[in-house]
Amino acid sequence: MELWINEIWLLATAVIFTGYGWWLGVKSNVKNISEAVIDSLIEQKYLKTRGFGKDMEILKYTEWCEKEK
Repeated sequence: MELWINEIWLLATAVIFTGYGWWLGVKSNVKNISEAVIDSLIEQKYLKTRGFGKDMEILKYTEWCEKEK
């Protein structure tokens, strides 16, 4: 009976850490995909930006639309 209880704890630990690893992977993928989409929209000129690198900011539609008219 004691051997069976030890196996349950081992299984529970494996399930918990597998779930935690999956959660970290999903969280990381969401961030990477979001960055790729925003970078793609900037390259295709759907988003206007000001600055470079870490100082880059995305401009609101009203900030650049009125200047071009």
